[in-house]
Amino acid sequence: MNAPSTAAAPTPSRETELARAESELASQEARLGEQLSRAAAEAETHSHRLMELRQQVERGLAERPADEHVRGAGARLESASVHTGSTEDARERALSARHEALEARRRGLEEAQRALQSLQHLNTRAQQDLAEAEAGLKRSTEAAARAQREREAAARQREREATQAKAARPVERAQAKGNTTQVDPNPQGARTRVRMVAAIDQGSDSNFFTGFTTNINEGGIFVATVQSVPRGTTVDVDVLLPGTRAMQVTGVVRWTREVNDKTPELMPGLGVKFTYLPPEVTSVISDFVVSREPMFFPD
Repeated sequence: MNAPSTAAAPTPSRETELARAESELASQEARLGEQLSRAAAEAETHSHRLMELRQQVERGLAERPADEHVRGAGARLESASVHTGSTEDARERALSARHEALEARRRGLEEAQRALQSLQHLNTRAQQDLAEAEAGLKRSTEAAARAQREREAAARQREREATQAKAARPVERAQAKGNTTQVDPNPQGARTRVRMVAAIDQGSDSNFFTGFTTNINEGGIFVATVQSVPRGTTVDVDVLLPGTRAMQVTGVVRWTREVNDKTPELMPGLGVKFTYLPPEVTSVISDFVVSREPMFFPD
């Protein structure tokens, strides 16, 4: 009695094995090709950033040669490098190897893989160098801006002190007579006119004010003072603006601000609405309010 024969499993043909291996390599090539394209585009972007930062460093050294942040960024960029070489050769070698043998294709793919890893490593280093250089330039710009603000603040303080000193002279002369205002008694006894002095600069408590219209002729002037003047009083105000001679305006006291312990930052004083403003004075005041916005008060 013959023993039952066992059917041998079909052996995959060489063509099938090669087709499977080629399919796997083709998938690897497609993925690697996409990665190489992305890496090359990233390297090109880093190259442009490197050129821009080097130009910024050159300008920074020309403007601020002693700035340590700019010099540090320059030193960092000197050692920075970006490789933007094409990867077409590696891909071409891989494609050519397909016609020679499967192993040749595999070697080409392995070489491309090493090139990708090297480029990714270089991109990582370039990104770090560029980020540190950008941070150094930012710190330099912020330091320069801070120094400029400090210089401007010091200049404004000096101008404010000079203006206050100039304004204090007529006020001191008035105080020597016993009051900060000069009262001109009306010989007819009909009304009393009060004369006051207001020095206005960028930081003074005194300032011009307007209502819903921005026309300065329809506004007035706030005189910071503890002197009590009744509403309705006609007032002649000598206005002192930076860089100008004293100018006289005429108005009527329309509102007052008393001392208030709840708002100590608000200087007491009175609002004088213009009743007469010479044209030349109007022009000077209009030029001044361009640099310092007037107060708003709905008269």
